Amino acid sequence: MKKWFIYSLVSLFVISIGLSFQGCSKKQVKKDGEETTTGGTGKVEIGDSGGLKMVHFDFDTFSLSEEARTVLKDNAEWLKSHKGIKVQVEGHCDSRGTQEYNLALGQKRADVVRKYLADLGIGSKRLSTLSYGEEKPIDSAETEEAWTQNRRAQFVITAK
Repeated sequence: MKKWFIYSLVSLFVISIGLSFQGCSKKQVKKDGEETTTGGTGKVEIGDSGGLKMVHFDFDTFSLSEEARTVLKDNAEWLKSHKGIKVQVEGHCDSRGTQEYNLALGQKRADVVRKYLADLGIGSKRLSTLSYGEEKPIDSAETEEAWTQNRRAQFVITAK
């Protein structure tokens, strides 16, 4: 009876571990800002963000907040563990300001992120930048919440 009880507990443990691993997934943010999951495969595809998280900026600035620095440190660790991957840093803005101003601000945002990652030990040859200005919003509403989401730098894998 004791053996049967122990066997049952071990079986339940193994089944529960299997189910919890089966349910694992990684969140990714596609180029358009939409979140998706990979079903736990961890497969990195060109055009996706892989394990890289976007960072956000305050209005009319390209300086990195403490929160952004923390995210970028995590991103640097991910990049260090995926040595062959090259990434494009995309700078984005909200819809306020002229198109020219927002393209320049988006480029400054992408550049500051690239520099910070390089300072953290990521080879600059692995990092390129591009500004979309206000052209690719996550949320096209004209609200503070939407503008906050749109002021960002996000990552797209360009080679692996």
